[in-house]
Amino acid sequence: MPVLALDIDTSVDDEIRKNYNPEKIEEDLVLPSLPRIINEPQLQSKPISQTKINEQLQYKQAISKTSKETYTIIKKSTKIKVKLLADISDRTKRGTQVNFISQYPVSTTYYTIPMGTVFRGEIIQSHPPQLSGNGGLMVIRINSVILNNETHPLNAYVTEANFKKIFFNKIKGKRKYLSSMLKSMKPGFHFCHKMFIVSGNLARDGSSIVLAPFAIVFGASAVAGNLFVSPVLAVFYKGNSINIKGGSNFEINLAQDLFIR
Repeated sequence: MPVLALDIDTSVDDEIRKNYNPEKIEEDLVLPSLPRIINEPQLQSKPISQTKINEQLQYKQAISKTSKETYTIIKKSTKIKVKLLADISDRTKRGTQVNFISQYPVSTTYYTIPMGTVFRGEIIQSHPPQLSGNGGLMVIRINSVILNNETHPLNAYVTEANFKKIFFNKIKGKRKYLSSMLKSMKPGFHFCHKMFIVSGNLARDGSSIVLAPFAIVFGASAVAGNLFVSPVLAVFYKGNSINIKGGSNFEINLAQDLFIR
């Protein structure tokens, strides 16, 4: 039978195997497998655990604490000596701005409010002297301070004005009701003094000595009547007014902590 014979030259294969790793080449040529598409229902999101919630709260608290630490605190009840920059009186209208300037630096651990710092206030209540001996009134609220070219909110009140202690933040004129009562009694005492002189003159005149006691009675009656009506008369007198010149010394007291960035 005829036979077909092929002479195959494998020398090339041997040469390739000497220089390359055929198995490695096959692995490199392997294509990645195609993704499998599986119609699976979507899983609902799991509820956040309590531990995760606590971690988030701790993180927020840490952030809040860090932001607070960027502020310097001037403690409540700190007293600051200041000077008034313009004249004010009990006739100054409510809502008028009042400016002060600090006389001394105020030092804390990390910050110092320098001398010459401007404090701004506002007159929230005022009235001139009134009847019944009531004096004038002014109430000033310090509401801001200017530091580093920034206005910081402030809550402070006046404790001293022109070297006089101020209570409850009320600058008041002297009440003169009692002194007005004494003033209204002067006419009665003056009349009584005249009657005593008349009584003495009548006593020296022998013919009129009988009338001397009547003059004393009239004088005493005038004093008694004047004493009785003096409380009513004192109602029509007014107290002292308030006039404070610019440059006067004041002292303010912080009602709340002051936060300075």
